Amino acid sequence: MNKQDKRQRIIDAAYQVIAEKGYEKSSIKDIAHVAAVAPGLVHYYFTSKEEILSVLLMEASRQYTRHMENIHATVDSEQLPEAVLSEPKNRVEKQPDWYKLRYEFFAMGLRNSSIKPAVNELLENGRQGISYILQNVLENQEHDIESMSAVLLACFDGLALQKLLNPDFDLESAYHVLEQMIRSLEKNRE
Repeated sequence: MNKQDKRQRIIDAAYQVIAEKGYEKSSIKDIAHVAAVAPGLVHYYFTSKEEILSVLLMEASRQYTRHMENIHATVDSEQLPEAVLSEPKNRVEKQPDWYKLRYEFFAMGLRNSSIKPAVNELLENGRQGISYILQNVLENQEHDIESMSAVLLACFDGLALQKLLNPDFDLESAYHVLEQMIRSLEKNRE
């Protein structure tokens, strides 16, 4: 197994362990055990548990951004708003652990100034991915795409949090309203 495979196995194990136990209750030993490597090897690749969490979330965020770019490239422009909005909604339902890890990281960034830059990088990556889609959906319009991207990211994170805390929360309805709002911006374009 090469270095990249070992590193990836540690990241995958960290995702599993931290999502299951929570950040505070997870240890490097737990991560090493699930990855089937020695704890020293975890320290060889990562300086801290915080770095592991940062790397795994950024990796997941970049992968998600690539997925969204693929949707943009393959979906008809008329169907794009619905297709793009279905992704974060589906992620809440299919990958709730991703959001749990994300919220853990946000809280850590609020408490620990050394983590704050990594949290900002994660949020910036999200805003850039959303901006890319908005620029194509709302092309040739005078909108503040950067601010709209920030608002949409906040909506995605906020709606996910509400659904995770309250399984009865009507996520479908909330996303339907969000889609209507985006479509109204599109109509202003015409």
